[in-house]
Amino acid sequence: HSLPVDEALGTVTEHIAGQVSSLLQKQGKVLITGGGANNRFLIEKIKEYSKAEIIVPGSTLINYKEALIFAFLGVLRLRGGPNCLSSVTGASVDNCGGAVYL
Repeated sequence: HSLPVDEALGTVTEHIAGQVSSLLQKQGKVLITGGGANNRFLIEKIKEYSKAEIIVPGSTLINYKEALIFAFLGVLRLRGGPNCLSSVTGASVDNCGGAVYL
């Protein structure tokens, strides 16, 4: 069975929001940054599923942090060390993702 793209994306977004919300404290404040913070539907769903106060900063901070993190991942790649940690991704081992083209 194939779903229309919008339904499939909606289902995946609902799942992601549920998973994120299950990790948040019942109450308190949570600052959301990174590319996902620009996904209004995702943020609405996280707010719907969580009792935490969800704070989304302005686009300058979101984009700045995203750029810094990807630059850091690039530096780790250039050094040949792991830039994808199993403790974060759920993979069985740390690894070094990405490619460098000169």
